[in-house]
Amino acid sequence: MTKTILIIGMGQGLSLGIAEKFGKEGYKVGMISRNPEKLAGFKNHLQSLGITSAFSAADVADTDQLEQAIIDLKSQLGSISILQYNAVDYRIKPLMEETVEDLTNGFKISVANALAATRFLLADLKENKGSVLLTGGGAAIHPSPAMATISLGKAGIRNLALQLHQALKSDNIFVGTVTVSGAISPNSPTHSPEILAQKFWDLNTDRSNVEIIH
Repeated sequence: MTKTILIIGMGQGLSLGIAEKFGKEGYKVGMISRNPEKLAGFKNHLQSLGITSAFSAADVADTDQLEQAIIDLKSQLGSISILQYNAVDYRIKPLMEETVEDLTNGFKISVANALAATRFLLADLKENKGSVLLTGGGAAIHPSPAMATISLGKAGIRNLALQLHQALKSDNIFVGTVTVSGAISPNSPTHSPEILAQKFWDLNTDRSNVEIIH
């Protein structure tokens, strides 16, 4: 039976690299982000590579929209084997200029709705002995007050990965994170989307390490 990976926070770069890697390995690809035009472009690109995909547009900050998008994609693609959560509130703003409202909303996008999506997919993940793969960042380890929201978000997603790894192990669900400690660039010899997608593939196939720092 063909397996399906669902990528939340789909965009150009890392998540497209993950879609290509897992798609070439035989997975169908589900995609969620806000912009339906961009999602349609990704679908066409994946189709040109012989990869089956589907998309549903949703604001990842809105938990209800996210749930409906997941339901929509399950109806199109069937049971989900892997949840890949790539969404982050990517705002460059100094810590002392942040508002409580913005920080709270950022936490919802970067961390809380990763947990919500895991809960929405829990039955599928249990049935498939599936995986939750979270996109981490070096700002979790080396935070910067110039990038407050990103630093807090990546610290939160790393902590969530460590907790979920323990919480879901008894259900035969693997949870792990790739902590990306460098600038992602197509021409990077160390941090291209292709290289990082391979790290996610290794994390998922090995299933023994909760974190890869690269």
